[in-house]
Amino acid sequence: MTALNGIRVLDLSWGIAGPAGVLLLAEHGADVIKVEPPGGDPYRDYPGYRVWNRSRRSVALDLKSAEGLASFRQLLAGADVLVESFSPGVMARLGLDYQSLAADFPHLIYCAIPAYPSDSRNASRPGWDALVQARSGMQYEQQAWRPGPAFLANPLPSIAALYMVPIAILAALHARNETGRGQRVETSLYQGVLSFTTMLWADVEHDQDVFQSLMTKTYPPGVHQPEVIMTADGWIQSVAGATQKRGTTIADVFDLPAGLPPAQVYAELARIYRDRKRSELLELLQENLFQTAELQPTRDAFTHPQIVFNGMAVAVEDPEVGPTIQAGMPFSLERNPASTPTPRPAVGQHTAEVLAEARAPLSLAATGRDLRYPLEGIRVLDFGRAFAGPFGPMLMAGLGADVIKVATTENDPGQAMLQTSTVLLGCEQGKRSLLVDLKTDEGREIVHRLVATSDVVHHNMVKGVAGRLGIDFESLRQIKPDLIYCNTYMYGPEGPLSHLGGNDSLSQALTGWEWDQGPAEAGNTPLYYRFGHTDTTNAMASVVAVLMALLHRDATGEGQEVWTSLLNAALYAKSDVYLTQDGTGPSGSSDPPAMNKSQTGLGALYRLYETADGWLQVAGIKEEHWASLCAVVERPELVSDSRFATAALRQANRHELEALLEPVFTTLTALQWRRKLEAAGVPAEVSINTFDGRSALNDEENLRLGVVSQTQHARAGRLRQVGQLMRFSDTPSTVLRAPFVRGEHTLEIIRGLGYEDDAIKDYLQRGIIAES
Repeated sequence: MTALNGIRVLDLSWGIAGPAGVLLLAEHGADVIKVEPPGGDPYRDYPGYRVWNRSRRSVALDLKSAEGLASFRQLLAGADVLVESFSPGVMARLGLDYQSLAADFPHLIYCAIPAYPSDSRNASRPGWDALVQARSGMQYEQQAWRPGPAFLANPLPSIAALYMVPIAILAALHARNETGRGQRVETSLYQGVLSFTTMLWADVEHDQDVFQSLMTKTYPPGVHQPEVIMTADGWIQSVAGATQKRGTTIADVFDLPAGLPPAQVYAELARIYRDRKRSELLELLQENLFQTAELQPTRDAFTHPQIVFNGMAVAVEDPEVGPTIQAGMPFSLERNPASTPTPRPAVGQHTAEVLAEARAPLSLAATGRDLRYPLEGIRVLDFGRAFAGPFGPMLMAGLGADVIKVATTENDPGQAMLQTSTVLLGCEQGKRSLLVDLKTDEGREIVHRLVATSDVVHHNMVKGVAGRLGIDFESLRQIKPDLIYCNTYMYGPEGPLSHLGGNDSLSQALTGWEWDQGPAEAGNTPLYYRFGHTDTTNAMASVVAVLMALLHRDATGEGQEVWTSLLNAALYAKSDVYLTQDGTGPSGSSDPPAMNKSQTGLGALYRLYETADGWLQVAGIKEEHWASLCAVVERPELVSDSRFATAALRQANRHELEALLEPVFTTLTALQWRRKLEAAGVPAEVSINTFDGRSALNDEENLRLGVVSQTQHARAGRLRQVGQLMRFSDTPSTVLRAPFVRGEHTLEIIRGLGYEDDAIKDYLQRGIIAES
């Protein structure tokens, strides 16, 4: 049985977030119907569209005609979800906005994906991904090989949003099972930016420099960058201080003097590695349980043994390009496996079939219970560590779940360091904290009582650890048979690397992120993305899986085990790359346009330009933008220059065109250029520096919109940080409380389980529980 059997989705979206987010629903049982204009989605030629629009049916309708509009409303009568990504106002002009549809289709979940929140002052700003990167300050957050902002080789705002789209839809479907009502849900590319900056951005009343110090941006690049090392035959990511083999150090493996400082250790490793083959180093390091990985382009990831084992490299016979290997589903549900992918349909391939289907209007059997929040009444136990584990439960807390973070009473130097950093502030918001010693009988009994009252258990422990602690799925399902249990691994529960732990830098290395951002293809050293975003995408994927399992439980009463991994989620987020039949490299893969060596963009008309006083992001995407840009820069002769006559030629001759445009842009300020280009209809934004997010966090409109939250933290004082990443019209998302101080809620939770004061005092004295 598929998780979303019987759910119908009408997909009007374009770009990345909508199509790729909806694909997660399509391959778990939803009947997805892509509604596109008779000539097809205008972005069909982008390579990723072949992947993101698979496993659905295509209906071609002209929504500007009375006939097309009537046919679409006919489809709405039997639909559960509508997804659109138009600029605010477009759907209203068609009479298809939520307000126009809600009375006739009260069951409908209406999902909007604008560039910015639809009621913000930026709602009408152009929404190309790079423009959102620039206006939000995201480009200035990324370290580069030069001072200033860096163009992001991968569309991070859209990638974050693609996971939030199904999260919002699934949470609303669960709420509908209770209330019987549909609602409007929204996420945006701007909220995608915020989701990837939660570990970087926080504005605190006390000790700002202390909280900010761990993740501070540096030039030259610092965080995780020393781990990127060239071997005799390729790049490797090698984390010198991370091994699961107790008593072993990197100095032991390579006969280095003990006690070298980290900088010197990495210098020695660079000296040793350059004369040794990468495969030999990987074998040696992994035998000693060190965190290490090959650093490679995305196209090479599809043949990685763990990727293949996880089912992440799926074969799709495409009618236009033949056999392909594409990215599979990033998570797994024990009771609801993903369906076999089907190729992207031709434009309108199923129009007659779909319109002829008799589908009765929905009749919902809801409980009739009103909810304040989408996940009100759901309890989640979070045993996660670092960032990749806790971030997913934080998202569920933002949806109204009662999330209890369960951690050891022991002092942990690593966790103690994170406690005074933006990292834990960015993944522990909204939760309660319990400290308990699981190695004691009494501690296990406390946790078992909690499990009996919980709906979800979530963690990111290395394979085997949960079993040793007695909190593995088989043990806990005996206590709570309908429990949903999620483990977010580095690699997966089985397979050649499943016994190893890891972190965000390894999954970035393995799946091409660092390769692209270098860019290594242009001769630069591969470069770590400092957002830690494969931690985040892994966590987001886990929430999608948990919510699908929750919908299955709503329908059947059955719990189940689900899992995802950093590796899987990172590859799915790079799914605009796929292999064609020969699979031998750029000629046999769908590699999208590559970033240039200066880290300014993907082409002469989609890149950053340095101006007289800063940087400007230009997005001359459409053909009509070309002539307008030439007029603005007072080079009208370029329009008729044979080197630049078409978009393909402009891309092929990008370096010549960039050399002509670069000196022109230095003659005026960034704001002057933005105004001139906008007046001519060419999208552009000034790339701003938010100074560790402080200008964004102190923007009062962001606070009003809820995308920034203000709480009172027990240690940091007044705290502003990222707030609601999804918005719901009927069951609003929320920030229930500030990030916790360890043990802050221990006594409250223990008393809630029925323990008397004498027992609590005894447990505190014996170290079975602890408070802050």
